[in-house]
Amino acid sequence: MGTSIVQIFTNLYFIQHKRIANIYTIAAYSFYIFLIFYVQMVGYDTVFTKSSILNNSYNLPFYLIFFIELDFIIANLFVLYYIYNILFKFSFKNIYFKNTQIWTFCFFMLLLTQLILILISSFFEISYHFKIFIPIVFDSFLLSIILYRPSFINKNGSKISLGHLFKRNDFSADIKELDFNFHFFTNLYYKNKTADITEFSNIMEVSKDIMFNYVYFTYALSFDELVNKSRVEYFVEIVKESKYKNYTVEALAMEVGFTSRQRFYQPFKKYHGGNPSDLIDIF
Repeated sequence: MGTSIVQIFTNLYFIQHKRIANIYTIAAYSFYIFLIFYVQMVGYDTVFTKSSILNNSYNLPFYLIFFIELDFIIANLFVLYYIYNILFKFSFKNIYFKNTQIWTFCFFMLLLTQLILILISSFFEISYHFKIFIPIVFDSFLLSIILYRPSFINKNGSKISLGHLFKRNDFSADIKELDFNFHFFTNLYYKNKTADITEFSNIMEVSKDIMFNYVYFTYALSFDELVNKSRVEYFVEIVKESKYKNYTVEALAMEVGFTSRQRFYQPFKKYHGGNPSDLIDIF
């Protein structure tokens, strides 16, 4: 649940933290999957020790308690950081941001309720049935919050970022669309085999972060994805020209900016589909 909430907020609002959020998610799920297989191999009673014969309950081993607590802390730190930024750090006067704040506040209250219930269960003797009941209620509220999310998320989820979606004029002050199109498309920057966001940011005389946000929120792609997509589209155009008729797939891939034939196939399949050889045969 914690990793799911982290992924929701990361992908919707804080895409710049996607890499570290993915590392955390992969690490967490890898451990739990490993534990499932490990328990199956060595036996349940080997990993867990019974704490009471009467109610058939089990004690968790120390290393598992440590990991669960660590996972809980990391997930909550992620979410609290995101919530803090949304509720207190950012301030944009429009209906989108207002709806997002309300939605985020529901997450915050859910998280706060969870923490209170954990504290109560730590200091007071809680019945077994009540402990089972708490996650059911908690999950139901979480599901309701996700189901009743702001409608604009469904339409623009891949382009949402609290730092810029609600203040798009910030882009126009730093990057002019005509300038970007001239350097990137007209001058065929994407054909450069060394094309990367740092180099192009220097050409445009803006920071790397500004360039990342401009490309992502304008094209719903990362800079590298836009480069590869543009190369594939250029490939589709030049295969129609007679002067490239005798070029091999590898030669054409090099012509549009890819460093090898192998690096060309995956982007071609992603942005065009099929096999480049079949496209060449058509023309």
